[in-house]
Amino acid sequence: MQLNSFLDQLYSLWQQFLTVFPDWMGGIISLVVFIFLLKSLIELVKKSFIWLILLIIFVPASLPLLQEIGLDIIALLQKLLPQVPISIPEFWR
Repeated sequence: MQLNSFLDQLYSLWQQFLTVFPDWMGGIISLVVFIFLLKSLIELVKKSFIWLILLIIFVPASLPLLQEIGLDIIALLQKLLPQVPISIPEFWR
């Protein structure tokens, strides 16, 4: 729900920004900003390419470990708080 609120605020700010310019320039300004953001993203990927490769390699390998840690935390909470019903999500089984 908070993501929608953030996106609504961002959209509102963008609309306020576009009101400074004439209506016919809105599409051109949007296109220029989009190209700038796309170019910035490409430059970021170029600079940190090795880190992205390492992230792609190591994140899937760490998922079983994260699953075990999550199950252990849930088991600990079930022992510490027996009166509170804590269930294990289906995707962790």
